[in-house]
Amino acid sequence: MPTPTPDPRRVLTAGRAMMALAGLGMIVSTAIAYPLAERFELATQIAGHLALPVSAAFFKLGYVVRLAAHHALGNLQAG
Repeated sequence: MPTPTPDPRRVLTAGRAMMALAGLGMIVSTAIAYPLAERFELATQIAGHLALPVSAAFFKLGYVVRLAAHHALGNLQAG
């Protein structure tokens, strides 16, 4: 039994959503780790510092998912 292929439009939406959530995560973690650091406990600041590269990795993964969806849809000019 062959594996069903996902709908490229749904994959495109998932990639965009992943990028949006990761972007929001980067903004929040940067705010906690740097300009608003004095308002948070040390453990929260450390979590903010750790969350920043993790959010960036998910943003990049979302970008790759989005590009793959564009490729599946035949839009080879998407960047």
